[in-house]
Amino acid sequence: MATSVPAPPHCTGHPDSAAGWRCEHCEALLCPACVELRRTGTVEYAVCGRCEGTANVLLRSRSGLSLQGRLLDSLRFPFTGPGLQTLVAVSVMLAVLHMLAVGVRILHVLPMTLALGVFWSAFFSLVRGTARGDADPEGPGFTSLVQDNLVPGLRGLGVTVGVFLPALVYAWHLLPPVSGFAIVVRFLYPLETLWVPGVRGDALFWGLAALGLLWLPWALLLAATTQSVLAALNPVRTLGCFRAVGRDAGLVTGMFVLLACVHGGLHWGAAWVVELGLPFVSGFVAQVLTCLMPFCAASLLGRVLYVYGDALGYLPARDFLEPTLGDTAPQRVPTALRESPALPSPQPDAAEAEAAREQQVAELGAAVAARDVAKALALYGVLHVVPRLKLSPAHHLFIGQAAAVEGDFPLSVKALEAAADTAPDEPTAPRALVLLARVQGEKLGNAVRAEEIYRYILHRYPDTDAARFAHARLPPAA
Repeated sequence: MATSVPAPPHCTGHPDSAAGWRCEHCEALLCPACVELRRTGTVEYAVCGRCEGTANVLLRSRSGLSLQGRLLDSLRFPFTGPGLQTLVAVSVMLAVLHMLAVGVRILHVLPMTLALGVFWSAFFSLVRGTARGDADPEGPGFTSLVQDNLVPGLRGLGVTVGVFLPALVYAWHLLPPVSGFAIVVRFLYPLETLWVPGVRGDALFWGLAALGLLWLPWALLLAATTQSVLAALNPVRTLGCFRAVGRDAGLVTGMFVLLACVHGGLHWGAAWVVELGLPFVSGFVAQVLTCLMPFCAASLLGRVLYVYGDALGYLPARDFLEPTLGDTAPQRVPTALRESPALPSPQPDAAEAEAAREQQVAELGAAVAARDVAKALALYGVLHVVPRLKLSPAHHLFIGQAAAVEGDFPLSVKALEAAADTAPDEPTAPRALVLLARVQGEKLGNAVRAEEIYRYILHRYPDTDAARFAHARLPPAA
């Protein structure tokens, strides 16, 4: 684990300045004063001020950043605008579902199951949203009862029970033997069952419970990455998390335990609020108090993934790269585009416009052939309005791949769709569709759309490598 941010390299022309770009042509390291922004159409790209070659941004891994400086942001998250909105929305849903859980205890199963799914779906969505670096993490969509409610609820419950299973089994042996309906009562009232002198006074029980609490954050971290319950509870994977995070693992675990202790106090406070009996208000306030610390914990685990996700195998390492100089921009920028109010620019005739487009298409082809990503993306940004038959499917595919690597996923989707639609019978079409499905599912989080594309590949391009890849990515039922 890197304990500090590595110093960026120095500029070739200004040794006292940090470099944030490297020229593809002369390979010089460039600082903001040595880079010039150029504009093609409405798209800007950087060039070297020395030889005018394409200047690529230098990247560094986020694992070199300090996690400690980001931990306080986890405590502040529920009180920010996006965090407060999510907290209120989830608390309202949970309060309503708890109001429906009335009457015979066995009738509580459906609303409480839905409430469990709402809570854990929101928890895991916050972890993944924070891991992407979103300032406003998106909440769960709840478009599918099974995938967006039942599956996260069972995963969260299974992981939580699993880490405390040794303590629970030991506590069961400490309790006097019972039979019949008394066994059911113990499961319906677990806290009351465990809070008997024979259990709460046993040191070994508390030792096992403490071990489960130390294990819980890493099991939840693995579960948030869509690992199965058994995989999340695998001790070898937990040790792998400790090795990947390094010394920060102790800091994260300690902060999680602190949040758990505060959560216990707030839980008792929530029970007191419920006793006030105010219609809906008591239930809503109680849910806010109950969800407050779990939301902090979700933000904490998301920040761990944000910094160490590549080492934890969450996403490819290239997804955890960021500019060496952050948001620093080149000092030389292109002149702003303006229109003269007195003399409007003459409109080119159709022949001139067509000739200009043909020239841009030729320049795009040359940029693709030279693997000049910056120039190709800039030209494509201008030419995407041209009918798709004007551009070859290979050009669309190249742009789709390059835009995905650069993190411009909307442009990547547009280009890959064009690559598949322009020549559906060419070998580039199934390749483009596979990449499109991966961008939709792995980058944009649109699993439903990704599954639709994989199924279309199986139908349209059977007996191809793309179809075999799609079959491996679909659920077993497919």
